[in-house]
Amino acid sequence: MRTKTDHRFVIDIDPEQVMDALLMVEQMPDWSPSHQDVRVATRDKFGRPKRVYVSANLMGRPDRQVVEYTCTENRIEWRVSESSAGAGGKGWFDLGETEDGATEVWYHSEIYLPIPAPGMILKRSAKREGETMITNFIAFVESVTGIEGLAEVDEASYAEPATEYEQSGGGFVQPGYAQPGYAQRIDYGRNFEPGFGTA
Repeated sequence: MRTKTDHRFVIDIDPEQVMDALLMVEQMPDWSPSHQDVRVATRDKFGRPKRVYVSANLMGRPDRQVVEYTCTENRIEWRVSESSAGAGGKGWFDLGETEDGATEVWYHSEIYLPIPAPGMILKRSAKREGETMITNFIAFVESVTGIEGLAEVDEASYAEPATEYEQSGGGFVQPGYAQPGYAQRIDYGRNFEPGFGTA
């Protein structure tokens, strides 16, 4: 079963600091509900993550993944190259600067799970996890930069229709966000088996 989600949101912090927070991939379990443990195996010549080992939980199923990263100045892309559960996926964070110096973030994710789950359930789960992740990520950026911003998360509209993937559409609006702090994150533990996918 495959699904695709897209979210656009704004963080009142400059793009360079937001990118620095995204590059702290080993701290992803602090803001991503599905990530339990993340370890960087190799980095590019700029010190950015290139090959990463991930221990994750996807819809209640544990998975150990090897994820390949491609990083540029304003974009981080990833692709699952190995998965113990046969899962797949790819996605990106694309950053742009607004007129007032804040950061507009486009988060795109495509997930494949080899389980006979109804499409609507997978789509709802992916959307809900994306919304939680965005809330947590905004709080994480604020905590590592020491700046409290007010995020605006708007519904995304795209000219390109989804083809083989289901598109969740919609975004997440968090009214009344008053103070930094993490949204409730599901903690699946931090078991990680080193050596998986080593070359």
